[in-house]
Amino acid sequence: MIMSPTPTAQPYDATRTMRAMAIVEGALQPIQLPRPVAKPGEIIIKTAYIGVNRADLLQIAGQYAPPEGASPLPGLEIAGIVAQNDADNLLFTPGMPVCALLSGGGYAEYVAVPAAHVLPLPAGITLQQAASLPEAAATAYMALALEANLQPGERVLVHGGASGLGILMTQIARAWGAEVFATVGTAEKAAQLARLGIHAINHRTAPFAAQLMAATGDAGVDVIIDTLGGPQVETHLRLLRHGGRLVTLAALEGTAVAPFKMTRLLMNHLRWSGATLRSRTGLEKAAIMAGVQARIWPHLATGAILPVVDSVFPLAQAQKALERMQERLHMGKILLEVAPET
Repeated sequence: MIMSPTPTAQPYDATRTMRAMAIVEGALQPIQLPRPVAKPGEIIIKTAYIGVNRADLLQIAGQYAPPEGASPLPGLEIAGIVAQNDADNLLFTPGMPVCALLSGGGYAEYVAVPAAHVLPLPAGITLQQAASLPEAAATAYMALALEANLQPGERVLVHGGASGLGILMTQIARAWGAEVFATVGTAEKAAQLARLGIHAINHRTAPFAAQLMAATGDAGVDVIIDTLGGPQVETHLRLLRHGGRLVTLAALEGTAVAPFKMTRLLMNHLRWSGATLRSRTGLEKAAIMAGVQARIWPHLATGAILPVVDSVFPLAQAQKALERMQERLHMGKILLEVAPET
């Protein structure tokens, strides 16, 4: 059965349709849906580009349900042009280029978004580049600023450094004055990060922990952004310096944690926290997006942070884009393009 937006989740204009990609039996299928209608406090954006995220893969596989009231279509970030705004909204006018953080529904020609989750484009950034930013920038701000309280001069390790999230987060941490290490799986990805001033660790040549300790003179790091999960918890705690912070965002290697002694956690005053972005409230996301605009947008405008786009697929080929992500072939963000109808 085709999953379509529920009437209670979002008003739709039945007289006008749009192209979208719906989840059908664990795969994506192109369909026509009614266009969304803005509720108070929302704006309608005509989508130009859509950021592809690992969360999309999980949702399509039935492992990551959207929050209550959100569109069941995948897609957590887009860039496009304002098509309609709330009558009381003077910040975003029709025709204005913007990017937005979504709770779902991005794989579509039009989206309805709370205005507080929308940002104007940083100076000099194109719509295509902007589509790579909202989810990654918001996640990075949540992890580095809110959870880890990263400070200038500290050392940070980021796993998956060549992913869409990782390649932006490492640059953000560096722009904030940290010394940044990141794991990758190929020499090509390591070289790309090195060009951005990041210390790349190829985990396929030797265990990442041994390489990190050698690179830091056995001192370790202050912050670890973890996407590996349970099997690496003890290793991560051993890599943290006094007062270090471990922030877990995902568990790609599993959720089970083997028994370990808590002595180092206690004696070194370490902290371990977990965080997700999609499950946060609308007000929390609004505060995060305000932080992104204040602390990340200026670095994009100056070129200190560079959006990295790996590849662009037509919306109708979204399944191919997801296959590229599944195979971990990408370096930077994979995007979908919503081309004008012919």
